[in-house]
Amino acid sequence: MTTSQKDELISELLANRISLPNFISLRAEVDERDLSNIIQRIYDLNDEQVKKIAALAPLMAKVDAIKNQQRNGKFIAKIKNGFRGKPGNKVILVEGDSWFNYPILLSDVIDWIGMESNMAVYSLASGGDWLLNMLSARKYVEQLSTMHPDVFILSGGGNDLVGSNRIAAMVDPSGKMNELSHSEWAQRLMKPGGAPINMDRFENGIAYLSKDFFALLMFFQLQYYNIFNGILTSGSGDAKKGKFPGIKIITQGYDYAQPNRKPGFGIKPWRWYKPFARMFLGHGSWLKTPLDLRGISDENVQRDVVYAMIYLFNEMMIETGELFKNIAGYDCVFHIDSRGSVGDDGWTDELHPLPAKFRNTGRAFINCINGLPPTSGLVYKV
Repeated sequence: MTTSQKDELISELLANRISLPNFISLRAEVDERDLSNIIQRIYDLNDEQVKKIAALAPLMAKVDAIKNQQRNGKFIAKIKNGFRGKPGNKVILVEGDSWFNYPILLSDVIDWIGMESNMAVYSLASGGDWLLNMLSARKYVEQLSTMHPDVFILSGGGNDLVGSNRIAAMVDPSGKMNELSHSEWAQRLMKPGGAPINMDRFENGIAYLSKDFFALLMFFQLQYYNIFNGILTSGSGDAKKGKFPGIKIITQGYDYAQPNRKPGFGIKPWRWYKPFARMFLGHGSWLKTPLDLRGISDENVQRDVVYAMIYLFNEMMIETGELFKNIAGYDCVFHIDSRGSVGDDGWTDELHPLPAKFRNTGRAFINCINGLPPTSGLVYKV
C-alpha cells in the first residue's frame, strides 16, 4: 500500500465512511506515524498539543508511582524467593489506567490479583493514563523483553475518551445522528449472540454519537492491534516470529459508567471514602460536565450515551482478541467483559467501582489466568 493510498483510507476512517475491506487493509498496514496522524486529526490538535493534554498530572504521577513501587517491591521479593519455575506460578506484567491503579484509597483490580500466592505482579499502570501514552512510551516493551511474563494484562482507552472534556467532541446534541449506519465495521460488531443489550437504551444513545466517536473507536482497534501484533508476532503478522510463545494477554472494557456529580454522602459510614474520592479525584468532570457543556443535560440521555459507547468499546475489544486466535494458533487474547457487573449502586464515582466490585472483576482475571471458569456476573471471551 502506497503512502497516498494509506492517507486516503485514513481520511475515509476519519469521516466514518471507510468500507470494511478498506479498514481491514489499513489495519494491517498502519504504523505509529499513522496512529499519531489519526489522533491529531480526530482531536484537531498537533502532536505536541495531543501529548500535553494526554500527559499525567504531576501529582497523579507521584501517587501512581508510590502504589507501583509498593507492588513492584512485593514482586521482586517473590522472585528472589524462588517464585519463578514453580508449577502453577505466574509472572504477570500489567499496563493500564485507573481500573488497575486507583489512587491509594481503594483496592483495585490489580491489588486483588497481587494478593494471590501464585501470582507475581509487576505494574506499570497509572491512573489517568491514556492508551496513546502507553503505546508511545512503550514501557511495557522493555519489561516484556526483560521478564518474559506468562501473562500481560492491559486496560486502556477510557481516559483517551473522557480526559480533558474530550467526550464533548464525540457527541451531537441533536440526537439525530445516524453514524452507525455508515460504519459497516461497527455494524458487524453488533453480531448475533453478542453480549446482552438493552436496544432501547442503545438506540437512544447511539443517536447522539458523532462520526468522531466511530473514528476514535476504530483508532482504538488500530492501537490494540498494533500492541498485540507486536507482542505475538514481533510486528510481522507471523506467530512463528513472536518472541513470547505461549504468552496470555488479558484486556478489559469497563462497565456502563454513570454520569453524575452527586457528592456521595449517605447513611453507610463504612463508605466514607466515596465523598472524599468524589471531592478530590475528578467526579463529575469526566462525563457529566462535558455532556452538559455540549448541551446534553438530561440524566437518562447521558446514561444512554455512555451505555452505547461502552457497549461498542467492549465489542471492539472482543473482536480484536478474536483476530489473533487465528494468527497465533491458540487462545492468546482474552477479554474480561464487565458490562452489567457493577450495577446502578456499585460505583465509587463516575468511572470507578466500589472495592467489592473491583474484587469481583479481579476474581474474573484470576480465574482467567488460572484457566478456570469466570465468576458469576462476569465473563471472559476469546
